[in-house]
Amino acid sequence: MANILNTVLNNASSTGQFLTATGSNGTSWANSSTNFTSSNHKTIMTIPHGEEKVVLEKSATLEVKGNVIINGVDLEERLNTIEKVLQIPERDVTLEAKHPNLKKLYDEYIHALGKYRTWDALKESK
Repeated sequence: MANILNTVLNNASSTGQFLTATGSNGTSWANSSTNFTSSNHKTIMTIPHGEEKVVLEKSATLEVKGNVIINGVDLEERLNTIEKVLQIPERDVTLEAKHPNLKKLYDEYIHALGKYRTWDALKESK
């Protein structure tokens, strides 16, 4: 726990109070929210006092360099499965950055695909 706390303290600018030791049996949060700020002093993340959640501010970006597991399920695997079942075409964001028209065409395709799927579903339900 001390290593995690040192990493957080050394890698983020913050306001509020941090973990306070309660003895050799564990740690506890102090009685205020903890805010983490960016180098331009904007709050990017908050840990509200008395709540079991972390709030990532709207202007912040969360970059995960590993797996996100939700209730034992890998989020990336789950999203890949959803894309396959819904037959969503794979995007190439690198090429889209080089050729902005690709993103426009992809967005138009997805919009049209949704219309056709809805139309077909309505025709089949008659």
